[in-house]
Amino acid sequence: MNLTQQPIPYEKVEAWLMSYSDWKARLEYAQAELKHIPGLTRALHEWVNHGNGRKQEPLLRTVIHRIEITEHEIPLLLSRIGLIDYAFSALTTEEILFVRLRYLDKLALSVIIDRIALSRRAFFYHRKRILHKVYRKIKDRAVLLELDSFGED
Repeated sequence: MNLTQQPIPYEKVEAWLMSYSDWKARLEYAQAELKHIPGLTRALHEWVNHGNGRKQEPLLRTVIHRIEITEHEIPLLLSRIGLIDYAFSALTTEEILFVRLRYLDKLALSVIIDRIALSRRAFFYHRKRILHKVYRKIKDRAVLLELDSFGED
């Protein structure tokens, strides 16, 4: 191992892959939400600033906050999803199947072993090799995957 190489953060890479489906679902929801409320942030700020409402009104604050979150969250989610999609380009068809079963479909280890016809030892070997390939492909941009997004649980 080269002394300048950093160890692979396998747990982080697995967490990113496990989050991929959630990011896609959140992106779809946020985009749908924006389609129904174009320009609402500006209109609500004007409404507050021209004296028709008060900034202390809980409903108004909630609506403004949700729209602002959505406006900032979409670019972050697009970046995260795009980065994982880019990492997938480093994988073979068989490795992508492994990722889909393990991290996107979140199937149990025993089900994956049966479905792909792997031994338990081969499963862990493939897992480690795939996580290594994914990390090496995106390591210089991994900071995008670690940023906090608004309202993330």
